[in-house]
Amino acid sequence: MCGLCGLLGEDIHWSDPLGDTLPRRRERLRRITAINRVLAPFRLTVSDFQGSAYLLLGATGRQEMASGLDELWSKAGAILGRAVDPLDLRVLEHLETHR
Repeated sequence: MCGLCGLLGEDIHWSDPLGDTLPRRRERLRRITAINRVLAPFRLTVSDFQGSAYLLLGATGRQEMASGLDELWSKAGAILGRAVDPLDLRVLEHLETHR
C-alpha cells in the first residue's frame, strides 16, 4: 500500500471492537497502548505506521511491519523465535501488576 492510501484510511478489521464508534485515530492509539502492555514482558514494542500498519520493534533492534493483529502476533513470534501467547502466565501477571 502506498503512503497516500495508508493516510486516507483503513478497512475496518473484524477485531475492531468498536467499529466506527470512536474516532479511528484515537481508537488505534488506544489499541496500540494495550498491545504494548501485552508485549512488554517479551521486550517488544509496537508503534503506528501511517495509520495503516503496525511497526514492531524487538529488543535487538529488529523491525517488522504488520498490517493487522493476526500478522502482528506472527511477526512477534518470528522476532522472538517462538510463539507469542497473549495468555501466557508471565503476560497475565505483568498485566495484573502494572494496571
